[in-house]
Amino acid sequence: MSFFVVREYSITELSGEYESEVRTIGIGMKNPNTDNIFPSPITNFIKTMYRNKGKSLSSQRNSAYAVTRFLNYIIDQIKQKDISFACLENEGINGMRLIHGSKYISSLSLRARAGELSPGYVNDQMRYIIKFYYWLKIQGIIYEDFEITYKSIKRGKLNHLVEINPFDDIELGTIFVGKDERVKSMLSDFGTNRYSLTIKLINIARNIAPDIVLGICFQFFGGLRRSEVVNLTRQNIKEQGNGLILEIRDNQELLFPDIKNTSHIQVKNPRNQSLLMNNLMLNIYKEHLEGLENLMNKGVYNNPAYLFVSGRTGLPITGKQYHLRFMKVKKAFLRALSMEENIGDYALLAENSWSTHIGRGVFTNFLLDLGLNPTQIAIARGDRDINSALAYVDEKTAIENMKVAINFIQEAYDNKVSTIDTAYLEKWEEASDKGHG
Repeated sequence: MSFFVVREYSITELSGEYESEVRTIGIGMKNPNTDNIFPSPITNFIKTMYRNKGKSLSSQRNSAYAVTRFLNYIIDQIKQKDISFACLENEGINGMRLIHGSKYISSLSLRARAGELSPGYVNDQMRYIIKFYYWLKIQGIIYEDFEITYKSIKRGKLNHLVEINPFDDIELGTIFVGKDERVKSMLSDFGTNRYSLTIKLINIARNIAPDIVLGICFQFFGGLRRSEVVNLTRQNIKEQGNGLILEIRDNQELLFPDIKNTSHIQVKNPRNQSLLMNNLMLNIYKEHLEGLENLMNKGVYNNPAYLFVSGRTGLPITGKQYHLRFMKVKKAFLRALSMEENIGDYALLAENSWSTHIGRGVFTNFLLDLGLNPTQIAIARGDRDINSALAYVDEKTAIENMKVAINFIQEAYDNKVSTIDTAYLEKWEEASDKGHG
């Protein structure tokens, strides 16, 4: 099934004897089998509501992405056989009703309450969807009858008309998210696709920041903090069988004797750290050692203790320098997700704050997926307090329990029964036991 995409392109505008080339935004339909993209009439929404009104390219782009996310959500619901969206398989956009927008807004609101999206992002998306519905109704594209009304609000010294929210209807039951609702300040995991996303991030880092990619591996496969990574020396890495053991120690005096502000290079908990070994990390480890040998042969540096070295200065990479390199990797990573039209993962990772510490959260969830209990996870993470690990475990267990419960309720509904069999209750308890070990 084809899906909607956003594309930027150039058009030539004529005015009398003058002509100029301008960049603009359009919406197309992409065939996943051929990768062919065909223009969609929905582009007229961007043209009439934004481009013709002198709105910036950024405004056009933001509205286009909002609309394509919504339309692709509809396509996905049709694929999943959601009964509320079944009519759209034959009727297309003409059959869109308020309930479809309501369900989409509700899904975004629930993700915001779960900490995946910010409330501001959800409200922005809702405003675009409201404008889209108004345009569809005014153009006579959709048939459902709802009132087109506006209210006047003051912005500075001027009054502006804005659309009344048609989804704010008790019959629709739309779930909204308030601006004052609190969400996590920092994203702590890549979500359900953490495995493939971690591999993608690391492979991008191999090209963007080869001098720290090994450190990124240590964070995602060993849960190291940034300060623990930059404090490692070559002697701190112990090869053991087919794996590696890291001796996490405070080496500030050796590596950073002249740095006065040490807040970004302090080791919180010295320990010996095991890693989740894999071929990718072993290959990167070998590449890293080869890179160090090349730098030493070129005379860039001559201290065999250094592990993460600046190719320009020959000095150890500091915590601040590591952070800057990581953020360049993050930027390239998000760009790659955007180019792949990976809407779900891109929305999660682009609309929330995260930095090097997310590797520690992803590592924790790797351990959860392996079935470790809170005590084991706390030890593996190098936590002195088990509560740090419990925060991840409780969230994971709650999600598992909800999935079990939803499946049971759906089975009960389909079978027209009003009680839950004891076997179901045992499965529920198993899910709880699995989470709390």
